[in-house]
Amino acid sequence: MKKSSSHLPAFQHFILMYKKQSLLIFISVYCCFCTLAGFADQPLSPIWSLEFSPDGKTLAVGKYQWVELWDLETQRVIHVYEPHVGDVRCLKFSATDKASPLRLYAGSGIPAQSGEIRIWDVASEELIKSFEIHADTVESIALSPNNKTLLTASMDELSAVIDINLLENTEELIDKQAKWLTQHVGRVLCTLYHPNGTYFVTGSEDKTIKVWNPETFNVLVNFDANDDAVYSLAYSVDENVIVSGSADNAVRTWRVAPAGGDEEIPVSQNSSDMTGALVREYNGHQGAVYSVDAAFVSLRQNNQAAMIASGSADTSVIIWNIRSGNRFRTFDESTDAVYAVKFSPDGRFVAAGGRDGKVRLWNLRRRALTHEF
Repeated sequence: MKKSSSHLPAFQHFILMYKKQSLLIFISVYCCFCTLAGFADQPLSPIWSLEFSPDGKTLAVGKYQWVELWDLETQRVIHVYEPHVGDVRCLKFSATDKASPLRLYAGSGIPAQSGEIRIWDVASEELIKSFEIHADTVESIALSPNNKTLLTASMDELSAVIDINLLENTEELIDKQAKWLTQHVGRVLCTLYHPNGTYFVTGSEDKTIKVWNPETFNVLVNFDANDDAVYSLAYSVDENVIVSGSADNAVRTWRVAPAGGDEEIPVSQNSSDMTGALVREYNGHQGAVYSVDAAFVSLRQNNQAAMIASGSADTSVIIWNIRSGNRFRTFDESTDAVYAVKFSPDGRFVAAGGRDGKVRLWNLRRRALTHEF
């Protein structure tokens, strides 16, 4: 019969306890070493936002309290912008303008406490401006095509329209000079500027999408055909439609036009003369659609099409043909919810990031995963 350690002679009992203690010390030291060396299975910070630089050579990645700038050719981090307040929920590069330096705008915040915007000079890597603007996290930001106006969306149920020139040249409190939009009755989750600046758009937890006149700040069109919160917005230049992703698992496209006509909307158009309609609904996701983007994709010679990318809580990224409504491809390499999707400027790649903390890039022509970091 095997004896317990309590029945061993005193000396043998001491030796046994010494060996046990040594083993515990060894295990503790080994675990510490593994953690420091990066061998331990540590959870990665979720990726909340992605943004390609205008030249498509770098990708900005928003995480908890910092933004990483990745060189896509070498797949290495070339700079880290930190520290931010809370999760960096949204990113936006300024529009290409040879006369102005390239800037990176980042929105973050602490839930139910504050919403912050930071503006970085990309070339010098210097922080240009940091300011609090909301009473809750900043979920989305958009820039007017001329880089003169910044639009925000926040969990505090408000959107702010900020004159960037005043932002940089005044010591006055930012919230005093901003134009506040209060027509939503739920948290405002996404924003969008029309590529020509003819209108801007906001989407909300209240299930509506509102199209605004950028001069009068009147609501031109109110879309209310969503069955749940609107999480994301994009614009297809090729099809002239707004794209939305919603908590009801659907992707939708919407068209805005002057009543009785198909031409583009003048900036000064009166709201009573505007009309809008749902164009198409794309069903295929089995979870909330957290992010959408749109681009003109060249698949191969003489085969080009306007596409939508959508990322979902169901862990998939789906590429849709906007006009036909058909599913072009489903990418399922992500292991958890996808919070951000983005087409590269040339339409060759789509990037995605989410809860599993990894960025993935797929080559659309090859229909294959090419980068993961």
